[in-house]
Amino acid sequence: MLKRCLVSLIFVACLCLVVEFSNVAMNRSALAVSTSGPYGPDTCISGYVWREAFTGDHVCVTPDRRTQVAFDNSQARYRVNPYGGPYGADTCRSGYVWREAGPNDHVCVTPDERTLVAQENALAPYRYAP
Repeated sequence: MLKRCLVSLIFVACLCLVVEFSNVAMNRSALAVSTSGPYGPDTCISGYVWREAFTGDHVCVTPDRRTQVAFDNSQARYRVNPYGGPYGADTCRSGYVWREAGPNDHVCVTPDERTLVAQENALAPYRYAP
């Protein structure tokens, strides 16, 4: 009998987790399709601006982060290997990796910078105005 109760309790707990994860996913979707604000669904919450790593990059970041991304863009030509390499003209110099702010973003940055950009991409749905 005790074993049956424990199995039932575990089943109910798992069911609650599934429902909670579904609610989180629906809330994330709702955040991403909001149409309020002066820039429609791409309006950032207060204190955030578009990153603009490339044309159409509307991931919301702090102004300091946008400044860093603009600096990285300005240094792009100095960070590629002038002799090419396994990725052709997009091959980075030693110590640099592709930023990957988007699928075709091959600006060479430090590994730490790429990590920050990946985190910003993951947080993007939470930084748009409701």
